[in-house]
Amino acid sequence: MSIEIINGELLLEIFKQSTADLNKNKAIVDALNVFPVPDGDTGTNMSLTMNSALAEALKVSEPTVENVSKAISKGSLLGARGNSGVILSQIFRGFAKGCEGVEELDSLTLVQAFSAAREAAYKAVLKPVEGTILTVIRKMSQYGEELINVEDGEVEPTLKETMDLLIKKANETLDRTPDYLDVLKQAGVVDAGGRGLICILDGFHHVISGKQAEDHNVVAPVSASQPVQGKINPDDIKFAYCTEFIIRTAGKPEGSVKAEIEALGDSMVYVEDDDIIKVHIHTNNPGVALEKGLSLGELVNIKIENMKEQHSSIIEGASEMSAAHVAAEKKPYGFLAVAMGDGISNIFKDLGVDYIIEGGQTMNPSTEDIVQGINKVNSDTVFILPNNSNIILAANQAKEISEKEIVVIPTKSIPQGVSAMIAFDGTEDLAKNEEHMVEAIQLPKTIQVTYSVRDTVFNDMEIKESDILGVADGTIAAVGQNVHDVALQVLKNAMTADSEIVTIYYGSDIDEEAANSLAEEIEALNDEVDVEVYYGGQPLYYYIFSVE
Repeated sequence: MSIEIINGELLLEIFKQSTADLNKNKAIVDALNVFPVPDGDTGTNMSLTMNSALAEALKVSEPTVENVSKAISKGSLLGARGNSGVILSQIFRGFAKGCEGVEELDSLTLVQAFSAAREAAYKAVLKPVEGTILTVIRKMSQYGEELINVEDGEVEPTLKETMDLLIKKANETLDRTPDYLDVLKQAGVVDAGGRGLICILDGFHHVISGKQAEDHNVVAPVSASQPVQGKINPDDIKFAYCTEFIIRTAGKPEGSVKAEIEALGDSMVYVEDDDIIKVHIHTNNPGVALEKGLSLGELVNIKIENMKEQHSSIIEGASEMSAAHVAAEKKPYGFLAVAMGDGISNIFKDLGVDYIIEGGQTMNPSTEDIVQGINKVNSDTVFILPNNSNIILAANQAKEISEKEIVVIPTKSIPQGVSAMIAFDGTEDLAKNEEHMVEAIQLPKTIQVTYSVRDTVFNDMEIKESDILGVADGTIAAVGQNVHDVALQVLKNAMTADSEIVTIYYGSDIDEEAANSLAEEIEALNDEVDVEVYYGGQPLYYYIFSVE
């Protein structure tokens, strides 16, 4: 028996069914991601966002239409993961706005709620791209407006008839998404986010059509906010003192003390500008490092930390900093970064990042994860480095929620995040630092070497499952069967006569000997290029390169 009026309890049943339908099909949605690298997680992100929304709705003591829709909006806002999850949360935010003051949804008010959902979603995206989830909600809701705009005397479509027509229009629009985006057409797939939205709309359709709801289990959201330091054995810290300082020089320095300082320890960062040299090193002889720096100019912003003590403070109380540590070390500026791999996490900590959210490829932190991370940074002003294009929207959403002053630097990769941190200058004000950090992320080219998770065609290149992929600034630039060969090929193409530094971050599946061998070949290509090798420990990506 079909439904003609939706009250609060029935709306909750609809969202249960929508969540079940999305959970059941999330792997299918994941598989639709055009980019064949192992981070095609649109379905997973939407599913986790939806489960967070439903978990919040199940807490509602008085399930009215308004209360349930508000709870779905709140739960999805906090649980939003990835760009698809954030857009979905904005759809629910608009839907809730359309349900304000509504006791029961009929065909008219349901269409109005979908229209409000469309408006909120488009407003939330700075540059809306057609051929995506946005197009599906737009075409469907606009068609709904046409359905209910009947002439006087005509009978308005019933709720079931309306939903039948809306779901048909949504599916037709999804099928046409490749006409909007060439990358979808080449890969022979429809938009993943749009397909995820169809799963949710199917839940509406099933319940309104009188079909039995099933599989209403809620998947517990997985928190990505785990302190990476808990995985590190303090006995493995060979050089105990994290030493940082800036050398102010009178014009461009004639000499360099890079080699002399580098010999004192590891995790060396040495960046020269016109009249500034920024130095970071782990060493057991910080005084000697400072003396070397003094030979070139005046030292400012000196910071020396005992990393063994710092490690103990971080892991005390599982993932919480101790109250004494928090009280003693409040900072004018704090930093939060998203990173995967213990080596990369350590590099960010060495550069001054206060809190690492373990995440990135395949594991995008939710808005709530980021908010919790912000709260663990002992500063009223916090810079966020998402380091992944699929996390930027969630970071901006966390900025809206947080009571602190938040600056999101839109870093899309680890090299961009490192560049942003190096550009930070504690002597400058907030606006200047934001300006310099945003400028800095334009400098490095990001190269990643990974593998294909399926057969596809991308930019006219035929790609088979398990092929090795070289990705340059987000575009597949090389395909092959050997990690070393693909890495060398994509680097050759990325390096120019102006390239000065190549930084190698090798992943958990690559040993140090292989990384050093690759570094030697890169240096042989151009002896003017300085090649630095760091253990990144990142999964999925054999190498991450920064070319500057």
